[in-house]
Amino acid sequence: MPTEEEVASLLVDISQTGLASGLEFKLFKPGAPVRKDFYSELPINIQVIGKYEELGLFVSGLASLPRIVTVHDVNIVPQAKDSKDLKTGEMVMNATVKTYNEGGDPTASDAGSKRKRGKANGAK
Repeated sequence: MPTEEEVASLLVDISQTGLASGLEFKLFKPGAPVRKDFYSELPINIQVIGKYEELGLFVSGLASLPRIVTVHDVNIVPQAKDSKDLKTGEMVMNATVKTYNEGGDPTASDAGSKRKRGKANGAK
C-alpha cells in the first residue's frame, strides 16, 4: 500500500482534479483497502455535481494522474429540481474511484525488502 503521505497526496490530486474541472464535491469518502492476489485496491466513493462536460473533464483528468486511477459504478443523473442548489444543466455523478498498489500484503513486502537488504549488506 502507499504510505500515508502518498495516499494523502493522491486524495488531494483527485480532489484538485475535480475542482479544476469545475465540479462541486458532495461526498469524498476513502474506503478500506481491498487485498487481491497480486495487488491492493483503495476505493474512494465520490459524489460530484457539475455540467456533463465538467464530468468528462474530471474523468479525463483522473486518467492523466501519475498513479493508476479507475472509475467504477458510475451513475449520472440530472440534479433534482427541488434542490436549493439547482443550476441549469447540472448533473450529479456518484462513482467509486479506485487506485492500485502492487502486492496483496503490504507488511509482507516490507519484511521481504528488509531481508533482501540484509543479504546484500552481509555479502559485502
